[in-house]
Order: sequence, then C-alpha cells, then structure tokens
Amino acid sequence: MNQISPPVSFVTLAMQHAERGEWAIARALLEYAEAVPRDRHVARFLLWEVCQALGDAGAGVAYLRAAIAEAPLTFRQAATPQRRLLVVNTPGDFQANLPVALLLDEATTDLHTLWLDDIADAPTNLPDIDCVFIAIAQDHRHDAALRAAGALAARIGKPVINPAHRIAATGRDAAAVLLRDVPDAIVPPQILLGRAALADKIAFPAIIRPRHSHAGTGLARIGNHNDLLRYLADYPGDDEFFTAPFIDYRSADGLWRKFRVVFVDGTPMPFHMAIHDDWAVWYYNAGMDRDAGKRAEEAAFLADISAVFPPCAIRALEEIAARIGLDYFGLDCGLMSDGTLVVFEVETGMIVHDRPEGDVFAYRQAPARRILTAVAAMIDARIDLASGAILTLTTRALGDPFHQIKG
Repeated sequence: MNQISPPVSFVTLAMQHAERGEWAIARALLEYAEAVPRDRHVARFLLWEVCQALGDAGAGVAYLRAAIAEAPLTFRQAATPQRRLLVVNTPGDFQANLPVALLLDEATTDLHTLWLDDIADAPTNLPDIDCVFIAIAQDHRHDAALRAAGALAARIGKPVINPAHRIAATGRDAAAVLLRDVPDAIVPPQILLGRAALADKIAFPAIIRPRHSHAGTGLARIGNHNDLLRYLADYPGDDEFFTAPFIDYRSADGLWRKFRVVFVDGTPMPFHMAIHDDWAVWYYNAGMDRDAGKRAEEAAFLADISAVFPPCAIRALEEIAARIGLDYFGLDCGLMSDGTLVVFEVETGMIVHDRPEGDVFAYRQAPARRILTAVAAMIDARIDLASGAILTLTTRALGDPFHQIKG
C-alpha cells in the first residue's frame, strides 16, 4: 500500500522559495498561510522579513504589529541552555533593533524576545531569565520604547546589557557632542536642521541625510546651493536633515577606506573594512568580492587591528568606548594619513554574524566568531557577577553556615 505523505504547509513552501531569493512567490504563499490559524503567527513574522526584502517595509511592519498584538513574547529554545536571555525589541524595520539572535549560539542560549512600544505593552508574567539585553536601536522615534525598556529592566532586577538611557544618548548629534574632544580623533559636528534653515546655516562642502535615515539611505555630499536645492527636491517628504562638514580622509593612494569596529565590554574588535574609489563607501558597493588585493588588506585588518590602526587611533577607540559606556555597540570610522581617527557613526543596531559568505570571504568568519564568543563571555560574566553578589548578600544575612559547621 502506498503511504500518503502529509501535505507540505504554505509556510514550508514559502521558506523554500525565500531561500532561493524568490521573494514574491514566498510572500504569496505566506499570505495564504496567514489565513490558517495554526500558521498565522509564524507567517506574519516571516512576512515582516519577506516584505522588507521586496522593498515594502510598511507592509512588513504592519504584519509584525499584527503578530505581536496576538503574542508579544517569542521563544527560541536551546538544546543545551547555558544562559537565559530576555531580549527587548520594538516594532520596526530591520534597522529598528540589534539582531541579538545572530550574536548568540542557538544551541546554548534560551532566547525570549519581547516586542515593546511602551510600558503598557509589557506582560506581567515574564519567564525566568538570567539577563536582559535591550536591543532597541537609537532613533528619536524609539524614545518611548527605550524608556519602557529601561523601566521594565529595573523591575526585573537582572543584569542588563546595554542600558536604555545609554542607548538613547547615542543619537548622531548627541554622540558628536559626547565625543567631540576625544584626543587623536576628528568627530564632525552633526547639526539637525529644518528644511527652511538649511540654505542659511549649512556650510559647503557638506554631508546631508534625512533625520531618520540609516545604512546610507539618502546620504549625499553637496558642494553648493544648487546641489542643495536638487537634493531637497529628491526628498519632498522629509522636513529635517542632519548635516556635517565633509572630511576628506582619502589615503595616499587616493582610495577611501571605511572601517567597522565592534566594541564588546569596552574592547574594540575589527569586523570589516571596505575600500572604494568614491567617498560614499559601504561594503556592498566597494567591490570587495572582485578585488583580491582589497580582500587581503581587509584580512590583515581583521587579523590584527593594531597592524592598521596606530597607537593613537587605538587610544581614541578606547576613549570612545569609555564615553559611550555601552556593553555592545559598533563604530564606523576612517583614518587620516597621520593616524587620526575620523568618526562617522556610533551604531547600536549593527549586525554581526558568522554565517558563511562563500569561499571568497572565508577569512571573515574567524574574526566574526571572536566577536560572538566575546559577547557570550561578557553576558556570562554579568550573570556570574550578579549570582555572586546575591550569594554574598545571603551569606551576610544568614551568617556563614559553612563556618558554623566547621566551628
């Protein structure tokens, strides 16, 4: 007798198409799955991702909000849990939160994720955890969520990775003020201006971007008033813009080098380096995959940051870590020819992962794993420290039972 296999779910089929980059088909299948009560919740979370891949972030966030209205707390269970984390997120696109799930091994970390807009959204019955990780990225639109996350963390009373008030202090303009006199560093002032004030207050050449842009969206260099008018015409829906003086940080060979450094418990760790013949350099546009020389230079940076950054730049990084005061954050920066650090952006939602990127980028995996290992060690140290403090307080309150037995 022939056995009849159970039907494959729309969710499973959608994920298969998504893995092949067939996003439109995946979306259609997930929209069917959303009508099935059993699959609705997971389908909505996947639609959040798929819609963003299709460039429809608004629809994706709407699906996310529908999912968390039904169940704001999700759980990724570890096979052999060594730590139990509560990650606090806020609804938004991929830029809204640090993807903590990529930082911590799914085999050893129980990961509860709470989606929070304000303190009224927080459930009263939370799971037993060892540590709270506030993953909400800095953005003026996240101010209420960060206040709520801070209040919730205080209520829980467990160790906190990235306190909310410190995240809130890392906005472009606030961070520029906080870091403006770091020795051996250039930190361009970031001025937030309304559309009407730009013509009178901007100094050319300048860098400009819409207030809420991330990942280089809307970033431009403008050299005169006509450039400004053309730029503003391209962004009619934006009323406020960050501006900063343009810094020419080209290397002696005429190329632009942008470095990404991740700080774990105050230690700067290299994550990537992009090299381009244009000032607007990101990893995705630098052609690193097509140039073995660029990749060799990046590999040397990842293997030993001090081989590329002179001592004065390392000291500047250490001072930045101390002033920012976060347990985990990222920094995009450049180097002047004399070794002076040029600070571009402090970022609390910077993605780090060790997923394979093909043989051509195999050299990037080990440095990424060093960062992930450091993150897990930092969290475990915070948990152990808190456990030790509780044990000390208990011993002081009850007396030392071991001493009494020995006596």
